[in-house]
Amino acid sequence: MRMCWRRALYTVVLFTSCSPAWADDTDAGRKQFVTSCGTCHIAEKGGGTRQGPNLYTVYGRPAGTLEGFSYSAALKNGGWVWDEAALDRWITDAQAAHPGTVMNYRQANPAKRLLVIQYLKSLAAQN
Repeated sequence: MRMCWRRALYTVVLFTSCSPAWADDTDAGRKQFVTSCGTCHIAEKGGGTRQGPNLYTVYGRPAGTLEGFSYSAALKNGGWVWDEAALDRWITDAQAAHPGTVMNYRQANPAKRLLVIQYLKSLAAQN
């Protein structure tokens, strides 16, 4: 019984010490998303589209499938799912990753890409 209390206390301490850091990471990711992607995209539940589609539910979704957005043939016929690896290649250089797409944005900094990807992933976890 004594061991269970220790384990429970450890879990509470670990959870409470990690929660603020996670919130900071999510906020940093949101800020990076707005800076890097916000001109063309939004990531809001129930939000519309801009020049690019709403990315609120992009993580885990098959490419080119958001209702109400007109995708290039390269995306509609892509056959991949937006996971960490696919998003990283896409944000690095969409044209090189999938020729025929129209997105021209490129992010060479892997730390900035990771912030955006983790933010999009956190939004998917909310659903």
